[in-house]
Amino acid sequence: MRTDHDHQALPARTAFARRAFQAKSATIRRRSGAFLDELMTQQALPPEALRDLQWDRAARLLRWATEATAFYPAHYARAGVDVPAVRGWDDWEAIPLIDRTVVKDHAADFPSTEAVGGNIREARTGGSTGQPLRTMQDARVPSLALAWRMYSWWGVQPWDDLARIGKWGFGRRDALKNGVQWWPSRQTYLDAALLGQESMRAFHRRISASRPALLEGYVGSMLEFADFLEDEGLQAPRLAAVATTAAPLTTSVRRRLESFFDAPVYDEYRCSEFGWMAGECRERRGLHLFADVRLVEVVDEQGRRLPPGEVGDLVVTDLSNRVFPLIRYKIGDRGALVEEQCSCGVTLPLMRQPEGRSTDVLRLPSGKAVGHRLMAMFSGHPDSVRLFQIHQRADHSIVVRVVPGPVADHRVHVEAAVEDLRRRIGYEVPVTTEYVDQLPFTGGKVKYVVSDVAAPVPA
Repeated sequence: MRTDHDHQALPARTAFARRAFQAKSATIRRRSGAFLDELMTQQALPPEALRDLQWDRAARLLRWATEATAFYPAHYARAGVDVPAVRGWDDWEAIPLIDRTVVKDHAADFPSTEAVGGNIREARTGGSTGQPLRTMQDARVPSLALAWRMYSWWGVQPWDDLARIGKWGFGRRDALKNGVQWWPSRQTYLDAALLGQESMRAFHRRISASRPALLEGYVGSMLEFADFLEDEGLQAPRLAAVATTAAPLTTSVRRRLESFFDAPVYDEYRCSEFGWMAGECRERRGLHLFADVRLVEVVDEQGRRLPPGEVGDLVVTDLSNRVFPLIRYKIGDRGALVEEQCSCGVTLPLMRQPEGRSTDVLRLPSGKAVGHRLMAMFSGHPDSVRLFQIHQRADHSIVVRVVPGPVADHRVHVEAAVEDLRRRIGYEVPVTTEYVDQLPFTGGKVKYVVSDVAAPVPA
């Protein structure tokens, strides 16, 4: 497997790109350069100092939101929260959670008095949960520096050429503007919503010419691209790293991508509302939380914080967004924190790989709901499955669609896992298996749990 240490020597053009990036960071992009320097310092803080920094920023944001938005003063008054009395982490848990429905219902009341003009960068979710949402990010925060810090853990530098397969809503004019801004570095994109033989062939030609250090994209789209290249007998350019997002990175998918691209594969965690939140380092024993700018909590059904190791709902606060504050926002994913410190030298805390959406639930006629470890149902034999999807039909019956892995006896392992799912649901509804060549994509992403059963209406 290749790493940055045995990656090809810096060509003259890359050295020029480095000098250009450094010059921009000291002039027209000095805010980004200063923020990157700050982030690099904060990633080495002692845990206690990092926690103090996090609290200072959380407390300041809380006070700001109650002074500068219409939503939070009324929201906290209804919940009986005395904001001045919130003086430490023990008080923080009393702050009520919000979720996507709350933000949609009160969208006009969330922007602060600073949500004006160039301070705003609009953010839109894709609606994979059935609830598309518009929020705002603080455009004054040079958030790309978060990615640059994460890339540095993989041996990729901000001035390196990159290639991405994902959401790409830019038109020709915006694409040209983006190219000019990053010159002489090159960023090559493939719209995951428009995957096809011709688009992938053209993308391959472009990255073969640019030879990017990093290929980054949606999990399902990356697999599709790897399969296409293999079927066409095309070779991927030499890469320092591959990164995936938008879906859980299973062991089998990681192995497949590493085998084909001959480069280490890293997982990253982000969403439309917050941008980057966590990413793997070289150790790959969990994802480092960007705790200096994001507060990520794991809570139970009552909103109480859970200790490391226990799976619950992920709740996020953006400590850097003053235009559209999201405080204790239930993001819709489930996961767990990791207690141990990483040996890589980065002191940012760790989380386990998210376990999927909290809405990824199988609902049974008896009223029972099953959601825990659905994404891990094939973890005992990861190479037997490349991708899978659990589809619950309106009559509550369940179909497990499987794209088989390269293991000769994959069906034995698959059927054993499906039988285990039948036992977990008490054989209450039929569960069948379908073996397929590929799974459907939605906007370039694969949705792993699809349910046609309506969620119960709260009393």
